Amino acid sequence: MKKKVWVVEDDPDIGEVISFLLNDEGFEVCLFPNASMFKEQLSNSDADMMVMDVMLPDGNGIELCHDVKTNGALKHVPVLMMSANKGLSDLNGYYKADDFIAKPFDIDEFMRKVKRLVS
Repeated sequence: MKKKVWVVEDDPDIGEVISFLLNDEGFEVCLFPNASMFKEQLSNSDADMMVMDVMLPDGNGIELCHDVKTNGALKHVPVLMMSANKGLSDLNGYYKADDFIAKPFDIDEFMRKVKRLVS
């Protein structure tokens, strides 16, 4: 059975690249272009992992990650945060993400992090 990765990314080009990479490695991908659409589906989540951009047009990934990690039914789901702001990796104590990757990211490093978190 394919592992499912939920991706919250507002940049369509980056979302397409991430979807392609994950699909190519055999993952099923659900792509959300904003925080609102992600939140609408959160109670129905069957994700094995989540990838979240920090800066979103209608919210931010830090708060979304906090919502996931404080939800009893979802707190076990690994979250990989990503941002062009490399300094945000220092905020991990607040948002409790399982890992962080800076944009632009190295494709091999991204896939290593995903595979480590999903396994």
